Amino acid sequence: MRKEITFGEITVKPGEKKSGFAPVYASDFSIPLTVINGIQAGKTVVITSGIHGGEYPCIETAIELAQEIDPLTVSGQLIILHPVNIQAFQARMSYIVPEDGKNINRLFPGDKMGTISDRIAYTITTEYSDRADFYIDLHGGDIHESLPPYVYYPGIADEKVVAQSKAAAEVLNADFIVKSSATTGAYNSAAIRGIPSLLIELGGKGLWNLEEVIFYKNNITNLLRHLHLLKGPVQIPRQKAYEITKAEYIDASESGCWYPSVNLKDTVRKGQKIGQIKDVFGNTKEEIFAAYDAVILFITVSLAINANDPIITYGI
Repeated sequence: MRKEITFGEITVKPGEKKSGFAPVYASDFSIPLTVINGIQAGKTVVITSGIHGGEYPCIETAIELAQEIDPLTVSGQLIILHPVNIQAFQARMSYIVPEDGKNINRLFPGDKMGTISDRIAYTITTEYSDRADFYIDLHGGDIHESLPPYVYYPGIADEKVVAQSKAAAEVLNADFIVKSSATTGAYNSAAIRGIPSLLIELGGKGLWNLEEVIFYKNNITNLLRHLHLLKGPVQIPRQKAYEITKAEYIDASESGCWYPSVNLKDTVRKGQKIGQIKDVFGNTKEEIFAAYDAVILFITVSLAINANDPIITYGI
């Protein structure tokens, strides 16, 4: 017989859905949470959105999925956090948690003795992703970022976990599928701990629209069919995504003004200048060149840039 489940402080019987707030370990903070306990047995899938508070299409997608999915159509359990970084979301900030200035996605698996960002990462790891059969982290371009639709799957994990993650990525409509070599992001950390996982990217520039959210929701529901949480045939992507197995993530070494020399999805050659940072007097402080032939995956679009902020990503 199916049993009730508890996530955060929410207990849900089979065939029920409840929403509320999930407490962050040893703090006064909490995360909006919806728990859907399906009527039939199946996998436990955890979805996080808004680890970065300015990534609006993914946050609205999670909110709408939490509203729309009927537990009587679900086999298994679906747990949705929307958004994780509600402090930054409400403050209309990018990347960081306002209270400590940290980027949650660089802190996994977290630290229960750390600051609030560390504790958020610890809570997601121990109370959510570690209890999942599959973990999906929804992202997009932040307030000052631009990127095409693409999906990351973990490349550093058990071979079976990598294979399951990649197979899931291949059912999504995306321009690129990127094999990640990172270890600290939420989905990478989950994979290292044995949980197949993905990070999905869509949208940016501090904007969102209905078309993007519909596209995003269609991708997630198709993925949930692939994971047998929802019934129905898995839709074949409209076109095969270009696979990236080697990527460079360039952070600014200087603060100042950022001037990219390329556009999204441009093909660049080894040694080609792809951007520069100048000071507020117009003097060049840093020039960035492609280390190999590649395609542009991500660009920061704001004029202002701070040292250690991501500015451009390319891969092949």
